[in-house]
Amino acid sequence: MSVCRALGVVALFAWLCPAGAAAQADAPASSPTTQPARARDEGAKDDAPRGARSPSWLALDELSFELGFETEWWRREVRSQRRGPYAQTYRQTNRERRFQETIGLEGSGALLDERLLQFDFSGLWGLSQEWYDETRPGRDLHTSPDGDVLEYDLRGVLFPEGKLTTEITASKLDDRIPRPFLPSLDRRRERYGLELSYHDDVLPMRLRLYDEDERLDSPARRGLDDERREARGLEYEATWRPSDAQQLRLRYEHEDRGEQYSGTRRRTDTVRDYLTLDHQLTFGLDDKSRLETLARFQDERGDLARDTFELAPQLRLQHTEDLATIYKLQYLRDSFEGQRQELYRGDIGLEYTRDDWRTALNVYGLLQDVERGGDLNEWGGSALLAYERDTGSGRFRGSIGYEHAQTRADDGGRDGLVISESQTLRDPLLAYLTREYVIPASLLVTSSDRRRVYLAGRDYLVVPLGRYTALRRVPTGRIANSETVLVSYRYRTSQGRESNRDRLDVRLEHKFKSGWTPYYAATLQWEAIDRQRHLAYVPRDICRHRLGLRYQQSRWSAYGEYEYNDDSVDPYHAGRVGGDLTLMQRAPHEWDARADLSYFDFAGERGLARRDALLLDISTSYRLTLREDLEARATAAYRYEDDSLFGVTNGVDVSAALEWKIGLFSALFEVEYDLLDLSDSRDGSLAAWIKLKREIPVIAGK
Repeated sequence: MSVCRALGVVALFAWLCPAGAAAQADAPASSPTTQPARARDEGAKDDAPRGARSPSWLALDELSFELGFETEWWRREVRSQRRGPYAQTYRQTNRERRFQETIGLEGSGALLDERLLQFDFSGLWGLSQEWYDETRPGRDLHTSPDGDVLEYDLRGVLFPEGKLTTEITASKLDDRIPRPFLPSLDRRRERYGLELSYHDDVLPMRLRLYDEDERLDSPARRGLDDERREARGLEYEATWRPSDAQQLRLRYEHEDRGEQYSGTRRRTDTVRDYLTLDHQLTFGLDDKSRLETLARFQDERGDLARDTFELAPQLRLQHTEDLATIYKLQYLRDSFEGQRQELYRGDIGLEYTRDDWRTALNVYGLLQDVERGGDLNEWGGSALLAYERDTGSGRFRGSIGYEHAQTRADDGGRDGLVISESQTLRDPLLAYLTREYVIPASLLVTSSDRRRVYLAGRDYLVVPLGRYTALRRVPTGRIANSETVLVSYRYRTSQGRESNRDRLDVRLEHKFKSGWTPYYAATLQWEAIDRQRHLAYVPRDICRHRLGLRYQQSRWSAYGEYEYNDDSVDPYHAGRVGGDLTLMQRAPHEWDARADLSYFDFAGERGLARRDALLLDISTSYRLTLREDLEARATAAYRYEDDSLFGVTNGVDVSAALEWKIGLFSALFEVEYDLLDLSDSRDGSLAAWIKLKREIPVIAGK
């Protein structure tokens, strides 16, 4: 502690030294330590001292030191109600205090010659003291660790203007990730990389090697939100351009990725090799005809192994300025959890554009062969007619689309397989999986890039509803509202069935010059099951209508919408109103606000529970810029959800910051308050940060 206090005294002296402050009173402060020195304010460069000299073999364009001090305080309280015959309330309170005193170094320049090696760097080192307290039923916990702080961000470019360029990067940084209605997560990242680039007009190439390590944790719930991700691998990319009309692109990736999720012992490790070949050839009328061929191969080993091979040629013939035909073939082979499926598909399409009209026709056929069940063949077609033109009062848009599909499934009574079905989880709607009779234990939910695995019960809930299965996100989990996820699962099949599905989509909209925009959208679907055995498949018909009105002005807008969804699975009525408003937009003030109110009434037919849900979202942001060196900003968001089936939710997210710069001295004050109040638990936290920094320039930029 004596060393920390001594360092703090030195830092305080440097900030408050009258001579230093007077000399730099009019100089703007530099950018944060973690940013390259080149990004600093030009004013600081001009006013900084130029007395220092570097050796002849070392050209330093910029060099500066900094002294910093940072403190953090937060408090979090979690309460949950345990139900049942032994009902009781569980309460836990966490507190933390943290102090850091740091010394930083930042600069940029060149070695020997700027055509040989250019570099920029920033580094930060200091001492840290922390105090943690946890109050809970049973034994309380107290700890006070101390240690050092080390951050750096290094980048060097060898032969930056040459035919072959080499870039080396290394960084170790700490930052925060804000979360709606939940405490921010502390993120610690280490990244190391080497990239070779070959610059050529005919055959440019790039090779990248990387090693990344990322840790996430919430100090307020140590262990429960902790997460670690590791990734290392290489990327190679080459593009061959023998002429302006032809190119062949090759891309290869090898990655070894591991993830330990949310404080659990569950860990996933996957090794992936991914190769793609993409060939493009243009010809014909103004080179508008095009032949594209995509081939990709993926080999995965480990916990999330999915092997894929795809070959997909596509030919577009531009016959006239208005008429084009499209021909597609696709072969796709997937292997997941030891089960393989193959897909063969062919498409023939036509596009015709004339003045304000656009027409598209497509006919397709596909055959799916699954190793252990789920075989099907399907053929169908689609037609689209769209019209758009300016009128005397504004602009009109309209479209009508029709789809038909005939499917025959011959599953032999074995389990079928669905790989990476896309679903969007949006409150308060349930996301129904496409197949009936899903086996819940087989569910695998990942992010859209398959880099994060979500856990049942922690991130999403599985809601069985008769023959259907739905997903609902958990507000305290890692799935954000309206996020799209990928779902893989197995499902029970019948020995055979045939179905015909017809779908009609209509959309009309007119944007008036006065700011009004009425619109109407409808989706009609009819499904007929011709043959079924063992399992009772019921046709899914949809009759959905949306009627709305928007009004747009320069500083505000408003909307209202009514939706009628007569779905054979879970029909509902819904109404939505909302808008946004610019309250102030005149210096020094900027103030915006937005509000959205939605109401859903679910009919609860076919054995489903009847329910209704009311959602209210209000948010505002404010910014006050008194001078170039003094700024205040604040944001606030509130969510209210009253679901008759899932209970009441209240969410509050408030943050405020004050940033002040005096010459090369800067101060930042931040406050964050989060609250997520659910029907059976309450999670609230308050945190504050203070960051002080004093820069000492040695060599100024040119």
